[in-house]
Amino acid sequence: MRFPRPGKLTTKLIASALPCAVALLSLTAARAAEAPTPLAPEFGLREPMAGETASVMLAPPPEFGLTGGWGGLRTAAKEVGLTFDLSHTLDWSVPAQGALAPRGALRGLLDARTMFAPPALDGGKFTVEYLAFFGHNAAPDIGALVNYSNIDAPRFDHWAELSYEQTLFDGGLRLRLGQLDANTEFDHTGPGAEFLNSAAAYDPAIFTFRTYPNPALGANVFAQVGCVSAGLGVYGGTIRQDADFNRPFVIGEVGVTGDTLGRVAVGCWRDNARFTRFDATTQSGTGGFYALAERQIWKANPAAKDDARGASIFAQFGSASGAISSIRQHFGLGVSATGLLSGHDTDTCGAYVSVCVLSRDDPALTAAHETAVEAFYGVELTAFSKLKADVQLIRHPGGDITRQDALVATLRLVTTF
Repeated sequence: MRFPRPGKLTTKLIASALPCAVALLSLTAARAAEAPTPLAPEFGLREPMAGETASVMLAPPPEFGLTGGWGGLRTAAKEVGLTFDLSHTLDWSVPAQGALAPRGALRGLLDARTMFAPPALDGGKFTVEYLAFFGHNAAPDIGALVNYSNIDAPRFDHWAELSYEQTLFDGGLRLRLGQLDANTEFDHTGPGAEFLNSAAAYDPAIFTFRTYPNPALGANVFAQVGCVSAGLGVYGGTIRQDADFNRPFVIGEVGVTGDTLGRVAVGCWRDNARFTRFDATTQSGTGGFYALAERQIWKANPAAKDDARGASIFAQFGSASGAISSIRQHFGLGVSATGLLSGHDTDTCGAYVSVCVLSRDDPALTAAHETAVEAFYGVELTAFSKLKADVQLIRHPGGDITRQDALVATLRLVTTF
């Protein structure tokens, strides 16, 4: 795949970020003029319903984003099952200490998605998604084993998803085929999606996970019986590799969801490729397992299902072979909330700790662990733009015990069009 030259890349980045800047400058005043809405007097505990997290918006989002309904075209398309979604994520990061390259980094991710679910398919849906990353990949500047920004990657633009999904038996069985991101189905939590650190999205011990920025051809099957769900995924090579199913990546997960329990899931994975161990020998295949849990611990108004003010916690654990993977175990714990402050019902905040226990066999590592601590606060500038301030402290970045701890701050602006 051919990439744009740096000059064109810069032009594209500025062009894609310009609407975000316009939205930020023109609509901040409108937000400041809004009368604050006081918190409801109720303060109670309620566990989440299936699939519910604290990150859901307080009020239903607008039907369309910044560009509106395109003169009625979007509404007409939606009536026949066709939707168009476009968003842009802009990150500006500045390392305060401990960086290998102490410089600011500006980069953006453009996400265009189209879904077609005509009534005639009766539970069927086609999805096409295109991603493009522009700007400077800031991950090497810090040199951590786990990216501190979940959009960082080498420059790319490609089709991230080309899939067909079919739901059967009133949702009891779901099949999904095509080019897929495995993390959209496996090893993910709702509250974890609010954080920038990649470890909050999925267990970094799954070091060959078929996920962003390199999806893969795959086939998934999911079953739901009451509060119990189970899924199995089989994937070939990534988008940058041959789609070879002779040595597939396989992952399975079983989860339980309940009003009291929240959601708990366990999974295992295996990559059947050949790997070189740290002792220079080779072996066929490697694998590991993971576990996760999430639960809503507070809701401002338990009687109102459309009131998203509340807080959720989540926990993660994962393991891999230390003979092959630089990260042999991972522990994660986080909390995210919406509407904690009176008059700021849609503001979000959170804190997260990730501990990567490192391999004793990797000669490049001198530290026993790499630990990241993250905190953020986010505001909804408009119905289609959100700004988040994030700070992370990374202990032993890159598994190097001699390095100074890294401290980096990031501003993230997300705009939907």
